[in-house]
Amino acid sequence: MITIKKPLQRDGSADLDDVFTVKNALLDTGHFEVPDYGLTPYPDEALFKAIEGFQKKKGLKVDGVIRPMGETLSSLNEELDEDDPGRSPIIRCPQCGGPHGGSKGDLCPDCDSKT
Repeated sequence: MITIKKPLQRDGSADLDDVFTVKNALLDTGHFEVPDYGLTPYPDEALFKAIEGFQKKKGLKVDGVIRPMGETLSSLNEELDEDDPGRSPIIRCPQCGGPHGGSKGDLCPDCDSKT
């Protein structure tokens, strides 16, 4: 279960810990695609598009906003809780934060090809 301190929205100031927490939760549930520049704690268009996509998929109001104790955060937490605990852990690339199979070193194939 994740919590955030303040709303995440395009036109507001954001808590960087909240941004990183939400990005990782959306990534873990398959709703966030890490941009080419990597996983950052800064609010960006990729985050808000992921929030809107998640809201649309869940039949929520599509406004690109996540509020503490709000519908979108509750729905995201429900999806996180639905994950099968017996499933293999997701291995993340230390450079971009993206998931990968872990069969070739620590980096995902994209980051490995850039080195």
